[in-house]
Amino acid sequence: MRLWAAWNEPNNPVFLRPQFVKRGGKWVIQSAIDYAKICNAIYAGVHQTMYRNEKVACGVTAPRGNNQPTSSRPSVSPVAFLTAAKKAGMKTFDAYAHNPYYGSPRETPTTRPGTRNGSAPTAITLSNINVLLDAIGRLYGPRHLWITEYGYQTRPPDPLFGVSWSLQARYLTQAFAIARKNPRIDMMVWFLLKDQPDLAGWQSGLITVKGQRKPAFGAFERLPH
Repeated sequence: MRLWAAWNEPNNPVFLRPQFVKRGGKWVIQSAIDYAKICNAIYAGVHQTMYRNEKVACGVTAPRGNNQPTSSRPSVSPVAFLTAAKKAGMKTFDAYAHNPYYGSPRETPTTRPGTRNGSAPTAITLSNINVLLDAIGRLYGPRHLWITEYGYQTRPPDPLFGVSWSLQARYLTQAFAIARKNPRIDMMVWFLLKDQPDLAGWQSGLITVKGQRKPAFGAFERLPH
């Protein structure tokens, strides 16, 4: 089986710009318009090969978006992006993909967006992943979901966005349990195996830069197969 993801976090301006353009005095979600073409092209291209059992996931959305075209960093929330992509002609996919990262170290895998310690109400994290699944079902039928990136950074080494090593292990176990209980979630990928050496990168590894195993390494090994 060959599994493909069409692009990465197109509702995030780091990966696709512009997010919005103004036409006829009205802001439109240009990233969704452009992404609909990307998804359609990749889906069609992959399924025209001679290989069997190939699957393409579209979306691969980031968990948050401000929906503010005039802000300094405009982005689009996941359900708004999916809805706009459908309107723009995104035809189909084998699975939808999403990266439901936490928004602050105070968020656990069960913290609901819009609560005191949660992300903005329009965010899609593990705790409200059914909101996204409902939108997918409404627009495309009961397609399944791939969680293509998830993880908690640790402190140390990240002093701002990290959680303790013990909390990372606990949250990893909780997160995989949430995903496993949902019959429409087929995949969950922990990002990443080893911390990146630059603190500007990502430190959610199960192993430190120097090769030390964090408690999350053992927690990952103990996950049911």
